[in-house]
Amino acid sequence: MRRYESVWVVNGDLPDEEVKSAIDKFSGIISSQGGTLVGLDEWGRRKLAYKIQGTIRGYFVLADFAGSSETVQELERNYRIDDRIIRYLTTKKSDKVNLEALQAEIAAKAKAAAPPAAEPEAAPPVEAAAPDEPAAPAKEE
Repeated sequence: MRRYESVWVVNGDLPDEEVKSAIDKFSGIISSQGGTLVGLDEWGRRKLAYKIQGTIRGYFVLADFAGSSETVQELERNYRIDDRIIRYLTTKKSDKVNLEALQAEIAAKAKAAAPPAAEPEAAPPVEAAAPDEPAAPAKEE
């Protein structure tokens, strides 16, 4: 298994439901091909530097995953077929993946993303009360 990073740009003119279904589709492809999705980072809608396929906006998504070369081939084949995807790029981050370390990294990201447990609210810091009368200046003799 190898570690990969894939960035793809969904047509920015599509409604949010279409964008979410495209993200779900490609996340599912990674999982169905035996890959392990480490992280999915949605960068959101951004203006493109130049028109791509007649559009000036795109929705950017980054997927960090571990899988085989067949996983990448299937993912990129689907990128080419799907008309909602206007650009994509997949890069290899490392040749060998330690599955235990990968699971620990996924758990750490999940823990960081989870909302903190119900903690009692801390009282706001109390500021020192200002004296009513200003201090008299010291007289020099």
